[in-house]
Amino acid sequence: MKIDITEHNGAKVFSLSGDIDLYSSPALRKELIFFIGKKVPLLLVDFRDVSYIDSSGIATLVEGLRGMMSHGGKLKLFGIPERIVEIFAFSKLDKVFDICGSLDDAVKD
Repeated sequence: MKIDITEHNGAKVFSLSGDIDLYSSPALRKELIFFIGKKVPLLLVDFRDVSYIDSSGIATLVEGLRGMMSHGGKLKLFGIPERIVEIFAFSKLDKVFDICGSLDDAVKD
């Protein structure tokens, strides 16, 4: 997995590519915790180039969501490929996460 972090309209955007799995999720967790510690108000996670996510990747995102909520921040996901949306839907996490279609949708409140 590769993580590129940029800024868009005051939000931090994590553009992920590759697999989010047991081996790569610790790197994602480290970056999420860093920005949660800075109390960034909005973190956006771009899934457009993610090919796979396993339970450890999902657990990392849940931890990130909890961390953001602890200081009133928001974590939004966008650009999720259909095969990965199915995983979120099957586990009912599509009701927990704020999932948006695009970056523009994600920056809207």
